[in-house]
Amino acid sequence: MHYSFSIALKYLRSKKRSGFISRVALIAVAGTFVGVATLIIVLSLMNGFENELRSRIVGFNTHVLVFARTPGAWAAIDTVETKINEIPEVLHISRFVRGESIIYYELIPGVKVKTKGVIVKGVNMEEERNVSTVIDSITPRIKTFESESLDGGNYMPGIVLGRDLALDMHVSLGEVVTLISAPAELKVGKINPRTRDFRVVGFFKTGVYEFDSRFAYIDIKQAESFFDFETAIRGLGIKIRNIYAADKVDQSIQDKLKSFVYGTNNWIRMNRNLFSYIKVEKILMFLLLTLIILVAAFNLVAMLTMVIMEKRNEIGILRSMGASSKGVMSIFMIQGTLIGFVGTALGVIAGLVICGVLKEVKVGLPPDVYFINTLPVLVKWTDVLMISFASIAISFAATLFPSWEACRIPPLEAIKYD
Repeated sequence: MHYSFSIALKYLRSKKRSGFISRVALIAVAGTFVGVATLIIVLSLMNGFENELRSRIVGFNTHVLVFARTPGAWAAIDTVETKINEIPEVLHISRFVRGESIIYYELIPGVKVKTKGVIVKGVNMEEERNVSTVIDSITPRIKTFESESLDGGNYMPGIVLGRDLALDMHVSLGEVVTLISAPAELKVGKINPRTRDFRVVGFFKTGVYEFDSRFAYIDIKQAESFFDFETAIRGLGIKIRNIYAADKVDQSIQDKLKSFVYGTNNWIRMNRNLFSYIKVEKILMFLLLTLIILVAAFNLVAMLTMVIMEKRNEIGILRSMGASSKGVMSIFMIQGTLIGFVGTALGVIAGLVICGVLKEVKVGLPPDVYFINTLPVLVKWTDVLMISFASIAISFAATLFPSWEACRIPPLEAIKYD
């Protein structure tokens, strides 16, 4: 073992060290410990939030959308679907009609009603099951939107409501709600809204309040007849093999169709601002919380400076015995780096333990504020390694100035003033 390392360990274990210096060293370790643990916990929470939000957004919406801009384009959608299926990345396709409506429910017939603006999506249930997680989340389990089993054999189109929307409207399974939609053409001075009654056949829950409180699903044939072309979007929802290739597949579809009557979009483009904001916020939080480790580094500088002043005579003896300036400098660099390493190791352990506890406990969140209803945690080992490296690097950098001062002490002067 090199003498620098042996002496550095001896100084760390020394019982003769000033009590004040020991306390400063402990503060430096504690500061590094708190900074590292806090960084791991905060970044893991942000990673979990980003991952959970992404998975639920992608699960609810399809990866890529193709929509028709004209009635003629919608009439030729079979040909478009065939062309898109030729793209290797495409797994499944589902047709949809999506429009805005008002849902109307009589809490007390003729006395009290509830109304709310909703987004109505018409789909083929089996096709939608292949591209979205919504259908599998419906309770009770249903295979179609038919409601005969709930209304004694009398036919009435069925509707599936988001769980939070149903709670807000005080609607129960089997009850009748009315959808109201304005026609595309309005007569001057007169509006005749289009209405249609639906029986509630189920409820879906994605875990994202924004979706569960605003969306309703009906059969695509009902949606086509209920909404005019101008008042709803008609198109295809496409599921692909790699969700991160959505931009590439989007461009491939545009190249295949080569027509302005079809538009495209994808989940990356639609949510770019949201995930860019989360990414920037993660960087800012990392930089902000790194300040805690920097404060600990200043304590480390102060501690090493006092140790050097206390060991001035021993430094002089080492130099007079032939120790090089580099060797003396490395003693205090090793000592400071070891203190930073201990604080970092303890911080990593504490951070991972707390993340594990939070993951198991599942802390509840208000879904109308945070989109999701539980606190998500996702530990990324790249983040842990980056935080550990940054902490040890800062600790190492903090040792340079006091260690350099130590190696510049003249041997005879150090011994003379002992």
